[in-house]
Amino acid sequence: MARAHSTAGFSCPLPGISSFHGYDIDLDWAVDLIRKSGSRLVGLQSPEGLKRAMPALARRIEEITGAKVIISGDPCFGACDIDLQLCEAVDLMLHLGHAKIEEGPDNVIFLEARMKEDLEEVVAKAAQILKAKRVGVTTTIQHVHKLGQALEALKEHGIQGAIGPSGGRIARDGQVLGCNYSVARALDAEEYLFIGTGKFHPLGIALATGKRVVVADPVSGEVSEIDTDHMLRRRFAAITRAGDAKRFAVLVSKKPGQKRMNLAHRIKALGETRGLDMFLVYLDNIEPDRMLNLGAEAAISTACPRVALDDSAKYSIPILTPPEFEIMLGQREWVDYRFDEIE
Repeated sequence: MARAHSTAGFSCPLPGISSFHGYDIDLDWAVDLIRKSGSRLVGLQSPEGLKRAMPALARRIEEITGAKVIISGDPCFGACDIDLQLCEAVDLMLHLGHAKIEEGPDNVIFLEARMKEDLEEVVAKAAQILKAKRVGVTTTIQHVHKLGQALEALKEHGIQGAIGPSGGRIARDGQVLGCNYSVARALDAEEYLFIGTGKFHPLGIALATGKRVVVADPVSGEVSEIDTDHMLRRRFAAITRAGDAKRFAVLVSKKPGQKRMNLAHRIKALGETRGLDMFLVYLDNIEPDRMLNLGAEAAISTACPRVALDDSAKYSIPILTPPEFEIMLGQREWVDYRFDEIE
């Protein structure tokens, strides 16, 4: 099959926005790339929150360009999780909802899906419980285009908002990933405001910085303060349970943005010096039954930190992050607990 020209490095800089299921997507820009590249078969990949929009988007692309579109039905956990098999089958792959984090297949382009919610009201509400006069402001890619609104809202309440710089895996100033909080750590801030949904990202910020984190959810309009105590108790329990194990699986992800093979080898060697039975396991989606079939008594995941931290209840065996394994072995103190970030 003829390949489309290389589109590596693109994100979504141009106007021409179309709306799908509450998200703004630059469809005109995508259509222009499809036409210019001569692509006849186009792949669509998105996280679960955008899956329902995919059929309508596929129809629109087919109507406008004449190209055929195929949707990736597998789970997608981020820009680190490209459907490599679909990439091989299509001329051009549109990956929606995430910003590019690193080099990958040259026929993949990233289309940011931007949420429409304004931030002024919820940030003004959050300002009522912020205690510091200088606050680090962070968000996910879906809201990063409206961070200016957040800064203005804070300023009206006498608070200076600071936004950390992009770089490395981070495509936009102020953006955090579930595996990387460098924009927060780069700031000299007394506390942090996270704008977005869910608890995992603000928990990561709190663990990565050791500072207070307030959450402003622009979808629900709710404001809350993150408490890390419950998660840390669960992680301490997991480390304690793993301390009784003798047979450890070291998990290595096939996903291009999560593959940390060198780290996996180091962890394996570290465990072997302590007389533990260590073996490497290479896999795509990490699921509980696969751990049982291998006979592992515990595992260390070098993949996305959410496997150990967010999904631990799914597993009958303890799943540790690499820094937690070091705590278990006594190479790191519990008081030096560190969030496992992928740089």
